[in-house]
Amino acid sequence: MAAAQHLPPFEHGVPDAELTLEAAHEVMRTHIDCSITACPIKLYAKTLLVRHRHLEPAERPKFGF
Repeated sequence: MAAAQHLPPFEHGVPDAELTLEAAHEVMRTHIDCSITACPIKLYAKTLLVRHRHLEPAERPKFGF
């Protein structure tokens, strides 16, 4: 029987120092399943990427997949 794979736990809190744009992109990839309303680090990363024009938010929120 194969051993179960366990994903590393995520840190969802906002870091003390500002994220780099590269780190913000990585947060968006690793926290893809997190809700913006429940994950402070994802909200922080999204805000940073929008501010630096690396991400353009949708006109309306998406629900579901």
